[in-house]
Amino acid sequence: MHKQIIITAAMSLCILLSIGTQAKSDDNTGLATISVTKLDITNKTLELSYEIRNKSKQDIWICETISICSFEAYLAEDDKTLMVRRRLNVPLLCFPVGLPFGRYIRLRADERRIESLWLPLPVNLRNVFSASGVTQEMVYPEQLILEIGYYVEDLPMMVHSLLEDAEKTNGGNDAHDLALMMENIKGPLYFNELNEGMTNRDDQVLIPYMHQGLKGEKVVRTTVDNLHIPYIGKPQLPNLKPPDLSRCTRIEINYEPSMLEYFFPYPGEQDLFSVAEVKYLNSIKTITVGDQTRIKEFTGEIGKGLPGGITTEQSTAHLVCYHDGERLTSFTVYDDRAIVTENEQLFSYTRGLRKDLRSTRALTPQIHPFDLRVRCVSNLKNLWHRLRLYNKAEKMRLKDSSQIKPVYPKWTKWCDVMTRAYKSIGMLEENIVRIYECPSAGEGKCHYAMNPSCNPDSPPDMVLLFETKAGWNQHGGRELFTFDNHDPKGGCVLLNDGTVKFIRTKEELWQLRWK
Repeated sequence: MHKQIIITAAMSLCILLSIGTQAKSDDNTGLATISVTKLDITNKTLELSYEIRNKSKQDIWICETISICSFEAYLAEDDKTLMVRRRLNVPLLCFPVGLPFGRYIRLRADERRIESLWLPLPVNLRNVFSASGVTQEMVYPEQLILEIGYYVEDLPMMVHSLLEDAEKTNGGNDAHDLALMMENIKGPLYFNELNEGMTNRDDQVLIPYMHQGLKGEKVVRTTVDNLHIPYIGKPQLPNLKPPDLSRCTRIEINYEPSMLEYFFPYPGEQDLFSVAEVKYLNSIKTITVGDQTRIKEFTGEIGKGLPGGITTEQSTAHLVCYHDGERLTSFTVYDDRAIVTENEQLFSYTRGLRKDLRSTRALTPQIHPFDLRVRCVSNLKNLWHRLRLYNKAEKMRLKDSSQIKPVYPKWTKWCDVMTRAYKSIGMLEENIVRIYECPSAGEGKCHYAMNPSCNPDSPPDMVLLFETKAGWNQHGGRELFTFDNHDPKGGCVLLNDGTVKFIRTKEELWQLRWK
């Protein structure tokens, strides 16, 4: 597919009026496509915007970022091509600092995702897996190739099944390859622990580098020709600094399209809100922040940004900063991971795979009760994964290698035995018990109770865990349920298939399956 792309060029860069670009799915299946929508080159920055579209009727999982430096940018072996690569299933040809991870996000059928790549010029070497691209002097690649890896269908289940099979394999022709793969990921229990930090496990998954053991990766690739990009093959950061906000005393924030989409972008999160709550969050687009403590925390985080990165143009927050009545500067925040300044410079705020502009939420107290609700749901989702893996953790504690069907812990001591089992595999107790607490409920060791009638083979819509007053090892039925942990009132229930619902009325509570 070919498009005409307008390019802005300045100073020493070659002035081009149009470029033929090619965007195609690497495996020619038509499951996913990528198309360039904009290419803008100045004397300081290369900006490439593109759209990824899932044209299939099934989910795909796209590699959103790679730890260490989010993506690779290096000169290919032909010395003419700048490779920009966001893939995990590639050969490891160098020695990265730390273990590489990839975060994948789900793109549903017929959905699209718009991103922009920002590279400060000259482009510097960014390598995680590749050993190519080292140069001693400035060179000028004539071509840019962007590659993004993805998987089809249920990627978390694919990884889990692969790890289950690897644990069952003893010896054989594949033993060495499986041992190499398991070196980093260790097994299903470690994979689960790794993903407990994900904000929404239905739409995100974190995968350690598996030495190309995770088969089935597909690639979308686009090529831009007739370029003249300055490139230095050294892993050094350009001398660019984020805006200095030390004098800021007031911030005006405009959310586009609204707070709802910015802070709660996933359908599963938005389903937790009532019609009135969705309307409320959609109605608030602009706020003014004067809290000096929160402003100081936020401006301190802004100063830690690194130049270059990739933005997702799904929702934004545009900030204008003031010192009393004096306007200082403005910038746009993308997904709490990056900002673009007034002079068109991008700074990233992802350390490894974590968003580092977390104080954006602190600047917006209007979302606080809804954020606590989403975090409570995340706790229950993580407890569901632990419960489904409990028998594996307990068998490791007992050094029992037999294969048995999943079982839930004895409900009279479920908190105790879960804690004991997961401590035995090396989890810190503070990390184990952290998800027992509803973040909206205040003090208490555990705010969830177990339904004694629910077993792993019970109907998928049966209640498994539910919110209650603070306690430990609590178990029973709807009589223990509380609406008082949240404001507005309500409580979460976890069903046997991993679904979490927010219950607002006694009528809704009685409609649930308890036996």
